[in-house]
Amino acid sequence: MRLSIFIWGVLLSFNIHAQSKTALLKQADIAIRQSQYTGIDAFIVYQNGQFLTENYYAQFDEKTPHRTHSTFKSITALIALIAVEQKLISLEQPVIPLLEEFRKLEDKDPRKRQITIEHLFNMTSGLACDESPDSNGPNHEFGIDEGKTPLAYAMEIKMATTPGTQWNYCNANSFMLAAAVSAALQRANRENIFLFAELYLLKALGITNYRLTKSDDGRFLNGQGNAYFLPKDLVKIGQLLLQNGKWQGASVVTKRSSSLVNKNGHNINWSFTDFLKDMPSTKTTYSFQWYKTQFNVKDKPIDVLHSWGNGGQFIYVIPQLEAVIVLTGSNQGNFAKQKQPFEILYQYVLPALMKKK
Repeated sequence: MRLSIFIWGVLLSFNIHAQSKTALLKQADIAIRQSQYTGIDAFIVYQNGQFLTENYYAQFDEKTPHRTHSTFKSITALIALIAVEQKLISLEQPVIPLLEEFRKLEDKDPRKRQITIEHLFNMTSGLACDESPDSNGPNHEFGIDEGKTPLAYAMEIKMATTPGTQWNYCNANSFMLAAAVSAALQRANRENIFLFAELYLLKALGITNYRLTKSDDGRFLNGQGNAYFLPKDLVKIGQLLLQNGKWQGASVVTKRSSSLVNKNGHNINWSFTDFLKDMPSTKTTYSFQWYKTQFNVKDKPIDVLHSWGNGGQFIYVIPQLEAVIVLTGSNQGNFAKQKQPFEILYQYVLPALMKKK
């Protein structure tokens, strides 16, 4: 009798706990539907092996691939890290000789030839390029995204600093990183980068409904962004990092590669959390095309690894809480509104996920 009462009490306690967690996530969903947050297209929360909520808004649904914008940079990083693991490229390798598989460099600045693969990964190439929100430039995004010869454009951007000495957000770094992988594959008489990405990353995760885009000249993967993925498949990317590079027991990327992404890297020059009323603005670091922002919830620090794409495309990975959150949005060009997902995390999602025990 006592045992049955104890079991009933445990089940009741679990049910109350589960309801409170669900209630917080439901409140977030209601807030989005009532336009307290605008331009949100998908809101998915995954924890401990199960989806806690999966919501779509406006014209979007679970079958609609969403443009990822620069969140694809974070996926490009995984593709390139797999190329490192396969010894096609190395982190310390100078990138210009690789890119000269496609065209000769004209720029005579000797610093240009000092740029390595790792510099491209970490946005420390030294190029005279700053595409951070509200920056005064130089901005080369149009030349990369829509230029007729984007590789030539990227390779000839002038140098501003010695490689490795300064962090600046620049699309050319991610574009050239993907182009370097393409060059290495060509040197090795291997498949092209599109098939490489499919075989060694996307297919391994069971991702089939997606679209990668090519440069305007049709020659290169747009490693800097603009691919299309189902939001639920973006959760798989997060799960991969949550599981130290493993998927269903098999290694897709190595634990070392996962740790490179997840380490504290370079301080970026803007804040994602400066608008949160109850929490002091915290710094965000950048490592291997991924960001890390620390939240403070109920006096507890929580490190959140994440991507960022224009419009509000985010994959959030939270090892402390064994969780992945994906939000997509249509707030292109409005950086203030692109920060809304951070408030959704702070007000609703993180407090909910912290109730797991």
